[in-house]
Amino acid sequence: MSCVLLFLLLGTLQAMAQQKITGVVKDVSGETIAGANVMVKGTTTGTMTDLDGQFTLDASPNAVLQVSFIGYVSEDVKLGGKTSVIVILSEDTQALDEVVVVGYGSVKRQNLTSSVSKITDEAVKDRAITTLGEAFQGQLAGVRSSASGGGVPGEELVIRIRGMNTINGDSSPLYVIDGVPRDNMSDLNPTDIASIQILKDASATSIYGSRGANGVVLIETKQGQGKPTITFDAYYGVSTPEKKLDVMSGEEWVAWNMFRRNLNHLRAGGSMSDPMSARSAGNQIPSSWASTTEFTDWQDAVMHTAPIQSYQASASAKGDIGSIYFSAGYMNQEGIVKYSYYERLNARLNAMMNITKKLRTGVNVSISHSDRDGADSNGGSNGKGKESSLHHALMLTPLMKLTEGTRDWGFPENIGTTYPNPVEQLKYTTDNTKFMRVAASVWGEYDILDGLTFKTQYSYNYDGKTYEFFQPGNVTYSNGNVTRGNSNSSNTRNWVFQNTLSYDKSFKDHNLSVLLGQSAEEKNYYIISAAASGWPYESIETLNVATTPTTATTQRTAYTTASFFGRASYDYKEKYLLTVSARYDGSSRFGSNKKWGVFPSFSAGWKINEESFMESLDWISLLKLRAAWGMSGNDRIGDYTYMALLGSYNTSWGDKVSSGVAPSRIANEDLQWESTKTLDFGLDFSALKNRIQFNFDYYINTTDNLLFSVPIPYTTGFSSYTANVGSIRNKGWELDITSHNIVGKFDWSTSLNFSRNRNEVLDMGEIDQFTSTSWDAQFITKVGGPVSQFYCYRTDGILLPSDFDANGKALVPILAGQEVGNVKYVDQDKDGQITSADYVPYGNNLPDVVFGLTNRFSWNNFDLSILLQGQIGGDVLFLGSRQYDNGGANVNGLRRWLRSYKPDYLALYGSNENPMPVDYLSQHGIDLSWDGETPNPVGKNDNNDDRRIYDATYLRIKNITFGYTIPKQVLKNTILSNLRCYVSLDNLKTFDSYPGYTPETNSFGNATTMMGLDYSTYPLSKRVIFGVSVVF
Repeated sequence: MSCVLLFLLLGTLQAMAQQKITGVVKDVSGETIAGANVMVKGTTTGTMTDLDGQFTLDASPNAVLQVSFIGYVSEDVKLGGKTSVIVILSEDTQALDEVVVVGYGSVKRQNLTSSVSKITDEAVKDRAITTLGEAFQGQLAGVRSSASGGGVPGEELVIRIRGMNTINGDSSPLYVIDGVPRDNMSDLNPTDIASIQILKDASATSIYGSRGANGVVLIETKQGQGKPTITFDAYYGVSTPEKKLDVMSGEEWVAWNMFRRNLNHLRAGGSMSDPMSARSAGNQIPSSWASTTEFTDWQDAVMHTAPIQSYQASASAKGDIGSIYFSAGYMNQEGIVKYSYYERLNARLNAMMNITKKLRTGVNVSISHSDRDGADSNGGSNGKGKESSLHHALMLTPLMKLTEGTRDWGFPENIGTTYPNPVEQLKYTTDNTKFMRVAASVWGEYDILDGLTFKTQYSYNYDGKTYEFFQPGNVTYSNGNVTRGNSNSSNTRNWVFQNTLSYDKSFKDHNLSVLLGQSAEEKNYYIISAAASGWPYESIETLNVATTPTTATTQRTAYTTASFFGRASYDYKEKYLLTVSARYDGSSRFGSNKKWGVFPSFSAGWKINEESFMESLDWISLLKLRAAWGMSGNDRIGDYTYMALLGSYNTSWGDKVSSGVAPSRIANEDLQWESTKTLDFGLDFSALKNRIQFNFDYYINTTDNLLFSVPIPYTTGFSSYTANVGSIRNKGWELDITSHNIVGKFDWSTSLNFSRNRNEVLDMGEIDQFTSTSWDAQFITKVGGPVSQFYCYRTDGILLPSDFDANGKALVPILAGQEVGNVKYVDQDKDGQITSADYVPYGNNLPDVVFGLTNRFSWNNFDLSILLQGQIGGDVLFLGSRQYDNGGANVNGLRRWLRSYKPDYLALYGSNENPMPVDYLSQHGIDLSWDGETPNPVGKNDNNDDRRIYDATYLRIKNITFGYTIPKQVLKNTILSNLRCYVSLDNLKTFDSYPGYTPETNSFGNATTMMGLDYSTYPLSKRVIFGVSVVF
């Protein structure tokens, strides 16, 4: 009984020593902070501030309160007998950037010895983005993110890190999502993203061995945090074309074609006084032309103002037993080209449970389904660019009406065009792709000893894709107006099993971190495809209705890897830093002689500001030198490239045809990885308590053992085989500057990044160059130059009368059929002829400098961000202009051809009659006089020459976002804890000299050897979006 009384007495005395403490937590602007943690130092007693930033707890009179909140500097508050306090927290500009995720771990940014960049949270969460690749644009030095397909809805951007390290292989980076390697990130919902880190040099990427040569993008999705919250994000907006091509108006087209038909009649020996009936049909001018006032703007006809909408909801919570994050969402984007669209459904569950103090387990599951239809609008996904609806919209005469050229066919009188109505082509063409992606992983983590942790993770990914194309014969340009279609279905299933053992320990001034790991992966791919032509009933689009099946194939491949890796990081007083790592990879893609390879790296850092001689310079927060060397690889080739495969062949024996199999490829058991060696030197500097930050890197990447198709004599029975030959080098520099210009109630910060990369082919084995040809364009890759240079004629003005003698014979080398006013080509080999032997390299798509500039402002509850992005240098081949430059031969053309060269009619045709439609020109204010530089579009001008190649320099107002967060005191009597509304403007204006839709384009997408080609690429869209973010 006495023990019980003593216990009660002690409890009473302790209660008497406590008192109720109240307080409020605010930021420097006076706004209260909800959800801040308030702890009594040295105890487990604590609480959180309410929606008004207020708190109440019990503490002794002389206790110290520890107050913290994410994104703010923590404060210790001594009570000193007070029972009520006001706590002011200042923003910690480095809090969210202090720890950097690296391969299989993390490190303090100030102790980083390799080149790693991070995309800020604001780049993802504070604006409306449809695909995650948009968040990369203009944000990171050394990372080029380009919309190769223009503005195709839902298309993932092409991302290149420090240039291209391969010629025939894939230059895309490796994506690691929540610790699991993936080939892409296209299914990710941007609102689920917690952080994005970019590993750029081999000292950072070598931990991923044979898959890290092109850089690594580490993506972490959100986990449950803090008290239970529900977040709802929604936006709605509209998209419009950012630009229209400058083609002839209806009146200009009529004037130009009046002139052309008059001129052609004179050239045929006719006279302007001849009646129309005396002319050939192609040179007659319908009487209705002069009075026509109704024309069709076909660009306006195929494009429209397109809505875009997104709705995302998530729930998050974290407690002693674990955490959970769940999200679900829907996004729908109509394309600015009619009948094109992108739709996505997504869901995610990330959960973690603390089974014991030492044992944790978790699961990450994501599901997404997307549906995209290009409506045959982007360069002709099933044919050449000239077969796409966009190309037809630019080519079609404005005299043709929307109701003409429909499925009932029929063209207006004497137009002579065979192009289909592009609106009908879009409406009745199916160009649909559906994706179904499931990613699931389960992991467990156990603390064996203090600082020693074991983690195991198993993941399974399923990527399913179906594609269907169908186009009725009467809306197709070629193929004899025959209906055509194809369909394919594919799926990829892969699992990854990873185990790591990590050890972190500090011994006085020595800090050591060691990681050992093992990984195994298997990937299985299957595809079935079929194609056919000729449909008796076009209302039924299934292939079995077709009269002429053309192909039907299936394919299965498998790929496995096994890996062992390790990393050790050491520092002394966090002043002298050293990191060593290595990975030992085995891949089924290579022969038994070369299945395994080692990829090591070394990096070191010296924090000069920690030295005693720097003590007087206390305004310097960080001054660190870095140096790194490492090796990584690229195994992205076919799964069986090293093997000799058999193919089916037909052969004739007398009057019979026999089928059989024969080798289709030569084996190469010595095939191995492309290996990239990187040397990197860096400087990290920050000053004035991190208000100014400066990061500079200089690097040299050299890739050896390029996987290359080597030509061999045809007497072998083959034309080439795949081998490791040649090397390529990328070198350049990167600069990141961040400045917190004003900190306080009004806040202003600036981020600026520049990067320059130079690419050079050093060796290609037994050859010194090769060309790639497609869509009438040629590219050349040769030793001493960059990958994928344009290969074409050089021009030297136009052919003038002085270039011909009195009999019309050319005095300079010309192409057959050329005449006065045509383009003059340079005879490079001086053989007196203009042939393809006169092609020379001219320009390439690689920019000299890529840059981005972001300014962020905040005042009270208002926020404003402005992102500018662009590049200096680089070129783009406007291949579509080979047709648009024909100047209106029964089709439309670019407006510049109105001012093209006009011949001397008397000298050429023995007539001084003027073929100009003078009255019509005067009536409509149209000028057809020569501008002094544009050649005559008639005859031999649609060649592969440098006139199609344009400077790709541009500056784009990429995004402006203006937001307002409702004050918390306004929400205090509601269920809401936060409410932000915003308006976002994307692609507001592009400043460039390119006559196409956008210089940031590539009709070949990822093709390394054919970059910078624009053949009727989908236009870039300008968006106005209104959004809201609500937290309950």
